Amino acid sequence: MLNRPINDEDTRLPIVGLIATIPTRDTLLRVAVPSVASQARQLDALVIVNDNATLPASEVQALGNLMRCIPVHLLSNTRAPGAANTWNTGIKHIASYWPDAYVAILDDDDQWDHDHLKICEDSARTAGWPDAVISGLRLRIDGADVPRDPPLSLCVEDFLTGNPGWQGSNTFVRLNTLIEVGLFTEGLASCNDRDLAIRILSLKGARIAFTGRHTASWNLDTCRSSLSSHRGEAKRMGLAKFFALHNHRMNETVRRHFFQRAEKLFGWSSEEILACAGTTTNA
Repeated sequence: MLNRPINDEDTRLPIVGLIATIPTRDTLLRVAVPSVASQARQLDALVIVNDNATLPASEVQALGNLMRCIPVHLLSNTRAPGAANTWNTGIKHIASYWPDAYVAILDDDDQWDHDHLKICEDSARTAGWPDAVISGLRLRIDGADVPRDPPLSLCVEDFLTGNPGWQGSNTFVRLNTLIEVGLFTEGLASCNDRDLAIRILSLKGARIAFTGRHTASWNLDTCRSSLSSHRGEAKRMGLAKFFALHNHRMNETVRRHFFQRAEKLFGWSSEEILACAGTTTNA
């Protein structure tokens, strides 16, 4: 395990924001970035990574107007397209400038409450600067809030069968921890959040703090095509690779729940997922 600082009331670790985006998303400047600019505890820097593209000049200017008081680093993912490589490009850049920091991820169509970073930082300080701080991520479908409780505890098995509430926009993790688990898994079409959570929770001595409050919003637009769409091929590929990576951790009951959830939510049967994974029903 990499060294972690002792619990020191006066310690203040940098917090660097990370947003992965694609140029066709107008929500970056309309939703995500304004919520970053309004934070009570301002970021030490914001890293925005475009997936195999560059931000248009007009958007760069608009971004500068929104983020006048925070350094913004604009990057492009030049490797294989996808969220994992795009996030990893940003994480490697952050490691070059802030070797001991927290990385706060925000999806380009989600938003943080005004006090999100402050509450995460206060919880981190109180807990002695743990590997991750997990806040509540409210689910907002087509603008309407869907009631769910913020997580107060998590274990590996939670993420083998589903996701109890640790996703992109409430990821607040030590940079050293991200490096230790090998960053995001390249080539994983979906389930990136679940895969990362499993690997962090599997670390020996991993320490996780919980705020117990919803301070970020996951905006789900059912009219827009996404990885969660019914029988989306990218989702099947993601589920297949996730199963190939983690089925060795699953007992028979967990494996059954994994496939039942996949069919109920996404329309893919166990046979279809296993065929994509190149395995058999005896895997």
